[in-house]
Amino acid sequence: MSDAAELLTVVDAVIIALRRHAIPYFVTGSFASSIHGEFRATADIDLVADMHPAVLPALMQDLQVAFVADLEQATSSLAAGMSFNLIHRTTYLKVDFFPCNSAFDRSALARAVTIEVPGARETLRVSSLEDILLGKLRWYRLGGESSAMQQRDIRRLIELNRDELDMAYLRQWSAVLGVDDLLTSALA
Repeated sequence: MSDAAELLTVVDAVIIALRRHAIPYFVTGSFASSIHGEFRATADIDLVADMHPAVLPALMQDLQVAFVADLEQATSSLAAGMSFNLIHRTTYLKVDFFPCNSAFDRSALARAVTIEVPGARETLRVSSLEDILLGKLRWYRLGGESSAMQQRDIRRLIELNRDELDMAYLRQWSAVLGVDDLLTSALA
């Protein structure tokens, strides 16, 4: 688990490289949930990136200064539509890169919000409140609906932001993602 300062150091390094290579992205997962809800320590940073395989060698070379980055693993993972990761050399934080390869990911990329996080050098593109909530519901379902941490994140996101939620968007995408029952339950 890492504190906010370590997370921001790692996020800044990744965002600088993504911008240098003109790769559209958004931060998701627990870090984004913390931004929209309440901070909790996390062992990784999740990003969805819309990257073309041709840019991957230059990106990975750029990131190798601060991260353990395996180009071969990243290339094969990206070709298979799967995630790959980096490990920060000093904080040992893991950064998970998920390819932007679904209609939901493309919608979330278009809806991501640019925010300033106190302590960060760079502005961040972060998953919208609705998209992080949908993502959390999806991961909760994929994990067998057993993660108390995901359940807590979902509950707190709704408690802290209920009046701001775009309910039509949530209902539309929860049906597509197969988590409409979980959304209904979480909102009750």
